[in-house]
Amino acid sequence: MGNERKTARLLRGAGLPLTCALLVTLAGTTPARASAAAVNCGDTLSAGTTLTADLTCADGGLRIDTDGVTLDLGGHTFTGTGLTVEATGVTVKNGKIVGTAETGLSVYRPGSDVRAGATLSDVQVLGKDQTSGKTLVRNATLAMSGTPNTCVAEGLSLVAATATIEQCTVRRDVNIQDSTGWTVVSSTLTNGRLTTERSTGGTYNGTIFDNFPVTIGADSGSDLFQDNLFRNSETAFEIKNGGPLTQRTTIDGNVFMNNSIGLLGSNGFDVPIVRNNVFHGNRTVGLLINQSSMGVNPNPIADNIFFGNGASPRKLTDLGGNTVRGGLHVFIGTAPQPDLTLARNTGLANGGFLIWAKPGSVTDGGGNRGPCGPRPNPSLTCA
Repeated sequence: MGNERKTARLLRGAGLPLTCALLVTLAGTTPARASAAAVNCGDTLSAGTTLTADLTCADGGLRIDTDGVTLDLGGHTFTGTGLTVEATGVTVKNGKIVGTAETGLSVYRPGSDVRAGATLSDVQVLGKDQTSGKTLVRNATLAMSGTPNTCVAEGLSLVAATATIEQCTVRRDVNIQDSTGWTVVSSTLTNGRLTTERSTGGTYNGTIFDNFPVTIGADSGSDLFQDNLFRNSETAFEIKNGGPLTQRTTIDGNVFMNNSIGLLGSNGFDVPIVRNNVFHGNRTVGLLINQSSMGVNPNPIADNIFFGNGASPRKLTDLGGNTVRGGLHVFIGTAPQPDLTLARNTGLANGGFLIWAKPGSVTDGGGNRGPCGPRPNPSLTCA
């Protein structure tokens, strides 16, 4: 009211009637209300907008095509075929998007070399069922943050994209293709799976993978998995990239717990760095390397703890027909020279050996504590 009185006084001083002052004041305030109330199904938003109520569209969505626009959901829910972002510097905050089509949120600017970009703060992107509402980021950037209750994505696909996911919950599958440099921090990924193809430079830190197996696929790598928890999967983590040696994925300081197989190297185990992890209570084996051949990995598998693995194994044999059970099991079919060095790994209360390694396939780096097999195995000594 102070600004309105000041406006009226100024207009009186100019010889204009009070009614004119009132009209000017109302004219200055009306557009903000109109913008907040005028969002309709199928609209293209080109200015900052705030929802004042839930918006439900039977077969329509919303689109943002102007850089720098903010859509404030105002704690409300937008339900429709989805939100399409075709601009950069877009912010969406504080509410829910419920997608009735396969894609609930699309960040993509077609026909342009300029990347689209969106920042989501305390936004849940959900689907009406298990096949709808995923987030698609193509040739674009995405940042999502909030709390595990207010920042939610149901299915995430990155194609030639970058993303930062912080303190969020991701349900259903995450697929990363032809992408470089994404980050998942302090989040929970549940009831889905993560796969990468031709992608490099991902960082995962302080994140829970719950019934969410990870596969590092073709020509992928240079990822960092640090201080995460992998639990409740058949095989929690599989490396089968076979990429160049420069694409070394680092697996450092993680916990693999209550899986059947904690970590599996089915191809390309000459690539990763595996150190300082804890493998606990995995029913069949903590770490299984099962390959017909591989190149020499210059980085030792070192300083890992294997505790209580192999207590209820499934009937699993390696490529040589040997029973798989226990802490660390290594079978490399063609091993004219040792391919791996094992150092300072510790085992306790495993259902089999701490380390079982095909003779001639590993180098004893010293400091391994726990029973080793098969016996005799002159290339491996465990205290």
